[in-house]
Amino acid sequence: MRDQVRPAACACASPVSTSAALVRYRGRLRPCSRDRSVRLASFFGRSDAEQWLADDGQEGSDDAGGAAGGAFDVSDAFAAISSARRGLEFFKTEMDKPEEDIDLLASACYVAMHRSPGISVDDVRHELDKMAKLIEAQLPPVEERFPLRTIKTISRVFAGELAFRGNIENYYEVENSCIDEVLKRKTGIPITLCLVYMELAARVGVRMVEVSIPGHLLCRPVGESESGMEILVDAFNLGDTLFIEEVENILSRNSMLSDGQKVQIERTFLEQRDVAKKAFLTRMLGNLKGIYDSREDFASALRITEYMMVCNPYKSLEVPLVRTLGLNYFRCGRWIDAIETLESYLIKAEGSSVDTRVDEEVNISLDTSRRILALERDVLSAMEDSQDV
Repeated sequence: MRDQVRPAACACASPVSTSAALVRYRGRLRPCSRDRSVRLASFFGRSDAEQWLADDGQEGSDDAGGAAGGAFDVSDAFAAISSARRGLEFFKTEMDKPEEDIDLLASACYVAMHRSPGISVDDVRHELDKMAKLIEAQLPPVEERFPLRTIKTISRVFAGELAFRGNIENYYEVENSCIDEVLKRKTGIPITLCLVYMELAARVGVRMVEVSIPGHLLCRPVGESESGMEILVDAFNLGDTLFIEEVENILSRNSMLSDGQKVQIERTFLEQRDVAKKAFLTRMLGNLKGIYDSREDFASALRITEYMMVCNPYKSLEVPLVRTLGLNYFRCGRWIDAIETLESYLIKAEGSSVDTRVDEEVNISLDTSRRILALERDVLSAMEDSQDV
Protein backbone atom coordinates (compact mmCIF):
# COMPACT_ATOMS: atom_id res chain seq x y z
CA MET A 1 0.00 0.00 0.00
CA ARG A 2 1.31 3.40 -0.86
CA ASP A 3 2.04 5.82 1.96
CA GLN A 4 0.71 8.81 0.07
CA VAL A 5 -1.75 9.34 -2.71
CA ARG A 6 0.11 10.26 -5.86
CA PRO A 7 -1.11 13.11 -8.03
CA ALA A 8 -1.66 12.45 -11.71
CA ALA A 9 1.26 14.74 -12.45
CA CYS A 10 3.58 17.01 -10.54
CA ALA A 11 3.91 20.59 -11.62
CA CYS A 12 6.86 22.85 -11.27
CA ALA A 13 7.89 24.62 -8.08
CA SER A 14 7.76 28.16 -9.40
CA PRO A 15 5.63 30.12 -11.87
CA VAL A 16 6.28 29.09 -15.46
CA SER A 17 5.09 30.29 -18.80
CA THR A 18 1.95 28.64 -20.12
CA SER A 19 3.72 27.32 -23.20
CA ALA A 20 6.52 25.73 -21.17
CA ALA A 21 4.05 23.98 -18.89
CA LEU A 22 2.03 22.69 -21.85
CA VAL A 23 5.14 21.25 -23.46
CA ARG A 24 6.07 19.52 -20.21
CA TYR A 25 2.65 17.93 -19.71
CA ARG A 26 2.12 17.04 -23.37
CA GLY A 27 5.06 14.67 -23.01
CA ARG A 28 3.44 12.92 -20.05
CA LEU A 29 0.34 11.73 -21.92
CA ARG A 30 0.51 8.10 -22.94
CA PRO A 31 -1.65 5.64 -24.91
CA CYS A 32 -4.15 3.61 -22.90
CA SER A 33 -6.93 1.10 -23.34
CA ARG A 34 -10.42 2.35 -24.19
CA ASP A 35 -11.64 1.57 -20.66
CA ARG A 36 -8.71 3.39 -19.15
CA SER A 37 -9.17 6.43 -21.38
CA VAL A 38 -12.79 6.70 -20.29
CA ARG A 39 -11.67 6.54 -16.67
CA LEU A 40 -9.04 9.20 -17.28
CA ALA A 41 -11.51 11.45 -19.02
CA SER A 42 -13.89 11.10 -16.10
CA PHE A 43 -11.44 11.72 -13.30
CA PHE A 44 -8.68 13.97 -14.64
CA GLY A 45 -7.56 16.77 -12.36
CA ARG A 46 -10.04 16.19 -9.56
CA SER A 47 -9.83 14.84 -6.01
CA ASP A 48 -7.33 12.48 -4.38
CA ALA A 49 -9.62 9.49 -4.92
CA GLU A 50 -10.25 10.31 -8.55
CA GLN A 51 -6.57 10.98 -9.21
CA TRP A 52 -5.69 7.60 -7.69
CA LEU A 53 -8.26 5.86 -9.85
CA ALA A 54 -7.04 7.75 -12.91
CA ASP A 55 -3.42 6.70 -12.44
CA ASP A 56 -3.02 3.23 -10.96
CA GLY A 57 0.70 3.08 -11.67
CA GLN A 58 0.30 -0.04 -13.85
CA GLU A 59 1.42 1.36 -17.17
CA GLY A 60 0.47 -0.97 -19.98
CA SER A 61 -1.46 -3.34 -17.69
CA ASP A 62 -4.77 -4.92 -18.58
CA ASP A 63 -7.59 -3.95 -16.22
CA ALA A 64 -9.08 -7.46 -16.51
CA GLY A 65 -5.78 -9.24 -16.06
CA GLY A 66 -6.24 -10.40 -12.46
CA ALA A 67 -4.17 -9.65 -9.38
CA ALA A 68 -1.10 -11.49 -10.62
CA GLY A 69 -1.04 -9.36 -13.74
CA GLY A 70 -1.21 -6.06 -11.84
CA ALA A 71 -4.98 -5.56 -11.98
CA PHE A 72 -6.46 -2.25 -11.00
CA ASP A 73 -8.14 -2.78 -7.61
CA VAL A 74 -10.65 -0.12 -6.62
CA SER A 75 -10.87 -1.39 -3.03
CA ASP A 76 -7.09 -1.13 -2.62
CA ALA A 77 -7.21 2.36 -4.10
CA PHE A 78 -9.79 3.58 -1.64
CA ALA A 79 -8.06 1.82 1.25
CA ALA A 80 -4.91 3.78 0.41
CA ILE A 81 -6.85 7.03 0.21
CA SER A 82 -8.60 6.34 3.52
CA SER A 83 -5.29 5.61 5.22
CA ALA A 84 -3.64 8.74 3.84
CA ARG A 85 -6.53 10.99 4.91
CA ARG A 86 -7.23 9.30 8.26
CA GLY A 87 -5.54 11.93 10.38
CA LEU A 88 -7.10 14.85 8.51
CA GLU A 89 -10.63 13.47 8.98
CA PHE A 90 -10.06 12.92 12.72
CA PHE A 91 -8.57 16.40 12.92
CA LYS A 92 -11.63 17.96 11.25
CA THR A 93 -13.90 16.27 13.79
CA GLU A 94 -11.79 17.60 16.66
CA MET A 95 -11.75 21.14 15.26
CA ASP A 96 -15.55 21.15 15.10
CA LYS A 97 -15.64 21.09 18.89
CA PRO A 98 -15.67 24.23 21.04
CA GLU A 99 -12.12 25.44 21.76
CA GLU A 100 -12.25 24.35 25.40
CA ASP A 101 -13.24 20.79 24.42
CA ILE A 102 -10.49 20.23 21.84
CA ASP A 103 -8.05 17.50 22.85
CA LEU A 104 -4.68 19.10 22.11
CA LEU A 105 -2.65 15.91 22.40
CA ALA A 106 -5.03 13.93 20.18
CA SER A 107 -4.99 16.78 17.65
CA ALA A 108 -1.18 16.72 17.57
CA CYS A 109 -1.36 12.98 16.93
CA TYR A 110 -3.78 13.56 14.05
CA VAL A 111 -1.32 16.06 12.57
CA ALA A 112 1.45 13.45 12.80
CA MET A 113 -0.82 10.99 10.96
CA HIS A 114 -0.23 12.96 7.76
CA ARG A 115 3.11 11.14 7.76
CA SER A 116 2.34 7.98 9.77
CA PRO A 117 -1.37 7.09 9.41
CA GLY A 118 -1.13 4.16 11.83
CA ILE A 119 -0.40 6.20 14.95
CA SER A 120 -2.49 5.24 17.97
CA VAL A 121 -3.54 8.14 20.22
CA ASP A 122 -3.98 5.66 23.07
CA ASP A 123 -0.40 4.44 22.65
CA VAL A 124 0.88 8.02 22.81
CA ARG A 125 -1.13 8.67 25.97
CA HIS A 126 0.17 5.45 27.52
CA GLU A 127 3.76 6.43 26.77
CA LEU A 128 3.27 9.81 28.45
CA ASP A 129 1.58 8.11 31.42
CA LYS A 130 4.67 5.92 31.90
CA MET A 131 6.97 8.92 31.72
CA ALA A 132 4.86 10.84 34.24
CA LYS A 133 5.19 7.99 36.74
CA LEU A 134 8.96 8.59 36.81
CA ILE A 135 8.29 12.18 37.81
CA GLU A 136 5.60 11.28 40.34
CA ALA A 137 8.00 8.90 42.07
CA GLN A 138 10.36 11.79 42.84
CA LEU A 139 7.71 14.16 44.20
CA PRO A 140 6.57 14.41 47.83
CA PRO A 141 2.92 13.78 48.76
CA VAL A 142 0.51 16.21 47.10
CA GLU A 143 -0.14 18.19 50.29
CA GLU A 144 3.58 18.84 50.70
CA ARG A 145 4.31 20.05 47.18
CA PHE A 146 5.41 23.61 46.43
CA PRO A 147 4.86 24.87 42.84
CA LEU A 148 8.42 25.96 42.04
CA ARG A 149 9.96 22.85 43.56
CA THR A 150 7.52 20.68 41.60
CA ILE A 151 8.43 22.42 38.36
CA LYS A 152 12.13 21.95 39.04
CA THR A 153 11.54 18.23 39.65
CA ILE A 154 9.61 17.90 36.40
CA SER A 155 12.43 19.65 34.54
CA ARG A 156 15.11 17.52 36.18
CA VAL A 157 13.42 14.27 35.13
CA PHE A 158 12.44 15.70 31.73
CA ALA A 159 16.09 16.42 30.86
CA GLY A 160 17.65 13.67 32.99
CA GLU A 161 15.98 10.25 33.07
CA LEU A 162 13.73 11.03 30.12
CA ALA A 163 16.55 12.75 28.19
CA PHE A 164 14.43 15.23 26.24
CA ARG A 165 16.35 17.99 24.50
CA GLY A 166 16.03 20.42 21.63
CA ASN A 167 17.18 19.21 18.23
CA ILE A 168 19.70 21.94 17.51
CA GLU A 169 21.64 19.95 14.90
CA ASN A 170 18.63 19.11 12.71
CA TYR A 171 16.08 21.72 13.70
CA TYR A 172 14.14 21.54 10.42
CA GLU A 173 13.51 17.79 10.34
CA VAL A 174 9.86 16.87 9.83
CA GLU A 175 10.09 14.41 12.74
CA ASN A 176 10.60 17.30 15.16
CA SER A 177 7.00 18.37 14.54
CA CYS A 178 5.46 14.88 14.87
CA ILE A 179 4.57 14.01 18.44
CA ASP A 180 5.09 10.24 18.01
CA GLU A 181 8.64 10.79 16.72
CA VAL A 182 9.40 13.32 19.45
CA LEU A 183 8.48 10.76 22.11
CA LYS A 184 10.46 8.05 20.35
CA ARG A 185 13.62 10.07 19.68
CA LYS A 186 13.38 12.33 22.77
CA THR A 187 14.14 15.41 20.70
CA GLY A 188 12.11 18.09 18.99
CA ILE A 189 11.53 21.80 18.52
CA PRO A 190 10.13 24.26 21.10
CA ILE A 191 6.46 23.73 20.31
CA THR A 192 6.45 19.92 20.43
CA LEU A 193 8.69 19.80 23.50
CA CYS A 194 6.39 22.33 25.20
CA LEU A 195 3.46 20.05 24.44
CA VAL A 196 5.26 17.06 25.96
CA TYR A 197 6.27 19.08 29.00
CA MET A 198 2.74 20.42 29.54
CA GLU A 199 1.26 16.94 29.21
CA LEU A 200 3.70 15.50 31.75
CA ALA A 201 3.08 18.39 34.14
CA ALA A 202 -0.69 17.91 33.91
CA ARG A 203 -0.27 14.28 34.90
CA VAL A 204 1.39 15.30 38.17
CA GLY A 205 -1.12 18.03 38.93
CA VAL A 206 0.44 21.16 37.37
CA ARG A 207 -1.60 22.97 34.74
CA MET A 208 0.46 24.90 32.18
CA VAL A 209 -0.08 27.19 29.21
CA GLU A 210 2.13 28.23 26.30
CA VAL A 211 3.98 31.55 26.18
CA SER A 212 5.04 32.94 22.81
CA ILE A 213 8.06 35.22 22.74
CA PRO A 214 9.98 36.47 19.66
CA GLY A 215 11.40 33.45 17.84
CA HIS A 216 10.65 30.98 20.60
CA LEU A 217 7.95 29.21 22.59
CA LEU A 218 7.98 28.68 26.34
CA CYS A 219 5.39 27.46 28.81
CA ARG A 220 4.44 28.46 32.33
CA PRO A 221 2.48 27.01 35.23
CA VAL A 222 -0.92 28.48 35.96
CA GLY A 223 -1.41 28.85 39.71
CA GLU A 224 -4.53 29.44 41.74
CA SER A 225 -4.06 33.22 41.75
CA GLU A 226 -5.59 35.32 39.01
CA SER A 227 -2.23 36.11 37.41
CA GLY A 228 -0.67 32.69 37.83
CA MET A 229 3.04 32.13 38.44
CA GLU A 230 5.66 34.45 37.01
CA ILE A 231 8.14 31.76 36.03
CA LEU A 232 8.69 30.38 32.55
CA VAL A 233 9.92 26.98 31.41
CA ASP A 234 12.09 26.50 28.33
CA ALA A 235 11.39 22.90 27.33
CA PHE A 236 13.70 23.21 24.32
CA ASN A 237 16.64 23.97 26.61
CA LEU A 238 16.44 21.07 29.06
CA GLY A 239 13.41 22.44 30.88
CA ASP A 240 15.23 25.48 32.25
CA THR A 241 13.13 27.53 34.66
CA LEU A 242 13.41 31.27 34.17
CA PHE A 243 11.93 34.39 35.69
CA ILE A 244 10.50 36.93 33.27
CA GLU A 245 13.36 39.34 33.94
CA GLU A 246 15.87 36.66 32.92
CA VAL A 247 14.03 36.09 29.64
CA GLU A 248 14.05 39.84 29.00
CA ASN A 249 17.81 39.93 29.57
CA ILE A 250 18.35 37.05 27.14
CA LEU A 251 16.18 38.73 24.50
CA SER A 252 18.02 42.02 25.03
CA ARG A 253 21.38 40.34 24.40
CA ASN A 254 20.22 38.38 21.36
CA SER A 255 17.78 40.73 19.67
CA MET A 256 19.04 42.73 16.69
CA LEU A 257 16.08 45.07 17.15
CA SER A 258 16.76 46.08 20.74
CA ASP A 259 19.40 48.68 19.74
CA GLY A 260 21.07 48.33 23.10
CA GLN A 261 17.80 48.87 24.97
CA LYS A 262 16.39 46.29 27.33
CA VAL A 263 13.54 44.28 25.81
CA GLN A 264 10.34 44.51 27.82
CA ILE A 265 7.90 41.60 27.69
CA GLU A 266 4.28 42.62 27.88
CA ARG A 267 2.91 41.09 31.09
CA THR A 268 -0.61 40.61 29.75
CA PHE A 269 0.25 36.98 28.91
CA LEU A 270 0.04 36.32 32.67
CA GLU A 271 -3.71 36.71 32.30
CA GLN A 272 -3.88 33.68 30.00
CA ARG A 273 -5.43 30.77 31.87
CA ASP A 274 -5.88 28.23 29.07
CA VAL A 275 -3.90 27.00 26.09
CA ALA A 276 -4.95 28.71 22.85
CA LYS A 277 -5.37 25.35 21.17
CA LYS A 278 -6.16 26.31 17.57
CA ALA A 279 -3.42 28.95 17.59
CA PHE A 280 -1.01 26.38 19.05
CA LEU A 281 -1.86 23.84 16.34
CA THR A 282 -1.72 26.49 13.60
CA ARG A 283 1.81 27.34 14.69
CA MET A 284 2.75 23.64 14.60
CA LEU A 285 1.24 23.24 11.14
CA GLY A 286 2.96 26.40 9.91
CA ASN A 287 6.32 24.90 10.89
CA LEU A 288 5.55 21.75 8.91
CA LYS A 289 4.33 23.64 5.87
CA GLY A 290 7.49 25.76 5.85
CA ILE A 291 9.64 22.61 5.87
CA TYR A 292 7.72 20.96 3.04
CA ASP A 293 7.75 24.16 0.98
CA SER A 294 11.52 24.42 1.35
CA ARG A 295 11.87 20.81 0.17
CA GLU A 296 9.45 21.36 -2.71
CA ASP A 297 7.40 18.45 -1.37
CA PHE A 298 4.15 19.92 -2.62
CA ALA A 299 1.98 16.86 -1.95
CA SER A 300 2.84 17.08 1.76
CA ALA A 301 2.52 20.88 1.76
CA LEU A 302 -0.95 20.48 0.25
CA ARG A 303 -2.03 18.07 2.98
CA ILE A 304 -0.75 20.39 5.72
CA THR A 305 -2.55 23.33 4.10
CA GLU A 306 -5.76 21.28 4.26
CA TYR A 307 -5.18 20.87 8.00
CA MET A 308 -4.61 24.60 8.35
CA MET A 309 -7.85 25.41 6.54
CA VAL A 310 -9.91 23.67 9.25
CA CYS A 311 -7.80 24.87 12.18
CA ASN A 312 -6.97 28.51 11.45
CA PRO A 313 -8.31 30.90 14.15
CA TYR A 314 -7.05 34.08 12.48
CA LYS A 315 -9.29 36.18 10.24
CA SER A 316 -6.21 37.66 8.55
CA LEU A 317 -5.12 34.23 7.28
CA GLU A 318 -8.43 33.12 5.75
CA VAL A 319 -7.91 34.55 2.24
CA PRO A 320 -4.13 33.85 2.03
CA LEU A 321 -4.78 30.21 2.95
CA VAL A 322 -7.21 29.83 0.05
CA ARG A 323 -4.50 31.17 -2.27
CA THR A 324 -1.95 28.75 -0.83
CA LEU A 325 -4.34 25.83 -1.20
CA GLY A 326 -5.03 26.68 -4.84
CA LEU A 327 -1.35 27.02 -5.72
CA ASN A 328 -0.58 23.69 -4.06
CA TYR A 329 -3.35 22.04 -6.08
CA PHE A 330 -1.67 23.45 -9.18
CA ARG A 331 1.78 22.25 -8.13
CA CYS A 332 0.35 18.76 -7.61
CA GLY A 333 -1.32 18.65 -11.02
CA ARG A 334 -4.90 18.83 -9.71
CA TRP A 335 -6.12 21.18 -12.41
CA ILE A 336 -9.85 21.35 -11.68
CA ASP A 337 -9.27 21.78 -7.94
CA ALA A 338 -6.67 24.46 -8.70
CA ILE A 339 -9.06 26.35 -10.99
CA GLU A 340 -11.98 26.23 -8.56
CA THR A 341 -9.88 27.22 -5.55
CA LEU A 342 -7.94 30.03 -7.24
CA GLU A 343 -11.15 31.45 -8.71
CA SER A 344 -12.61 31.35 -5.20
CA TYR A 345 -9.51 33.15 -3.92
CA LEU A 346 -9.94 35.94 -6.49
CA ILE A 347 -13.56 36.42 -5.40
CA LYS A 348 -12.68 36.44 -1.68
CA ALA A 349 -9.78 38.83 -2.28
CA GLU A 350 -12.00 41.41 -3.98
CA GLY A 351 -13.12 42.81 -0.66
CA SER A 352 -9.60 42.96 0.74
CA SER A 353 -6.63 45.21 0.09
CA VAL A 354 -4.96 42.57 -2.12
CA ASP A 355 -4.55 43.64 -5.75
CA THR A 356 -5.08 40.30 -7.50
CA ARG A 357 -4.50 41.87 -10.92
CA VAL A 358 -0.75 41.88 -10.27
CA ASP A 359 -0.64 38.42 -8.66
CA GLU A 360 1.38 36.85 -11.44
CA GLU A 361 1.70 33.43 -9.78
CA VAL A 362 -2.06 33.04 -9.41
CA ASN A 363 -2.80 34.32 -12.91
CA ILE A 364 -0.23 32.05 -14.56
CA SER A 365 -1.35 29.03 -12.52
CA LEU A 366 -4.98 29.59 -13.49
CA ASP A 367 -4.21 30.07 -17.18
CA THR A 368 -1.89 27.06 -17.27
CA SER A 369 -4.39 24.81 -15.47
CA ARG A 370 -7.15 25.71 -17.93
CA ARG A 371 -4.93 25.11 -20.95
CA ILE A 372 -3.53 21.81 -19.69
CA LEU A 373 -6.97 20.50 -18.77
CA ALA A 374 -8.28 21.43 -22.22
CA LEU A 375 -5.28 19.77 -23.90
CA GLU A 376 -5.65 16.55 -21.93
CA ARG A 377 -9.34 16.33 -22.70
CA ASP A 378 -8.68 16.93 -26.42
CA VAL A 379 -5.99 14.23 -26.50
CA LEU A 380 -8.14 11.71 -24.66
CA SER A 381 -11.06 12.44 -26.94
CA ALA A 382 -8.82 11.88 -29.96
CA MET A 383 -7.65 8.56 -28.51
CA GLU A 384 -11.21 7.38 -28.05
CA ASP A 385 -12.16 8.48 -31.58
CA SER A 386 -9.20 6.61 -33.08
CA GLN A 387 -10.19 3.42 -31.25
CA ASP A 388 -13.71 3.66 -32.63
CA VAL A 389 -12.39 3.58 -36.19
